[in-house]
Amino acid sequence: MIKKFKSNYHLLNFNSAHPLWLNAILKTDAIERVSYTLLNRLQTTVEPEILFAIFYQEVSQYLPICNVEFVTNRIELKLLIQDRGGYCISQRLAINNKSLGCFKCYFTDKPTLAQVKLLKKLAKILSYPLNNAMQYQQVKHMALTDNLTGLANRNQFEATFQGLVSNNNEKQTSFSLLVIDLDGFKRINDQFGHQTGDLVLCSFAKILLACCREQDKVFRFGGDEFTILLNDTKIDSVPKIAQRISTLMNTCQFLTKFGLSCSIGSALYQRYDESKQLFGRADEALYRAKGKGKNCLEMSPCCQVI
Repeated sequence: MIKKFKSNYHLLNFNSAHPLWLNAILKTDAIERVSYTLLNRLQTTVEPEILFAIFYQEVSQYLPICNVEFVTNRIELKLLIQDRGGYCISQRLAINNKSLGCFKCYFTDKPTLAQVKLLKKLAKILSYPLNNAMQYQQVKHMALTDNLTGLANRNQFEATFQGLVSNNNEKQTSFSLLVIDLDGFKRINDQFGHQTGDLVLCSFAKILLACCREQDKVFRFGGDEFTILLNDTKIDSVPKIAQRISTLMNTCQFLTKFGLSCSIGSALYQRYDESKQLFGRADEALYRAKGKGKNCLEMSPCCQVI
């Protein structure tokens, strides 16, 4: 009798009150089946959000769950399918005694003991791909982010540039690139040390972020060289941004005591520009600004604009 039903275990729904739910052989086979499916699907992605979507899609076939959450010090993931149920099962996820975070699963109805045990086993399966995804995201973040200022770095510039090209070509608009150098920064390092220089760079990075909109992107290319991609901008908006940067620098007590200023070169994106061409024109404008005595904005002349 057991063999007859065992061959059809995949037809059983763990939400049902079928008496064979308590059969140890069937339960083991079902867990193995779900585990195999989860591992195969979860190992194909490195995005924690997608992992949770896959986990819910598979596990909800067997358990009456409506929401799953995962919280750590670094990330907070929530997949709200419907209103939270009245019953929450929490479990700490860990790999080799290393805590990954707290996993919570909300049930629409009060879960049975068997359902709770199944959830805990399946949640452990989630730990391994989730750990890999978190490590991947951390390495990716380090590769694309400046460690000192927290700004995007040069590695992220090309991808952002291509995204703006596609977006602005579709909307028939344009965008601008600003290349910025701190005037006299080398003197700060020589007189006050590199730690003070690092504080200056961090303060200046905050000023640039404060001057930009949410759709703009600020980069640190290295040393005291920064760039900004201003999305959907016109020529007359660039001087306003430059003036805003200068004003904030003059009101920052930490920077004013060093007598720092900045030189800015800008260029407007033109049809069929590559990133090197756009950067080259902005960089040439920057050198003209430095040649004029620094602490000013120079704009590259534009030709045909999209």
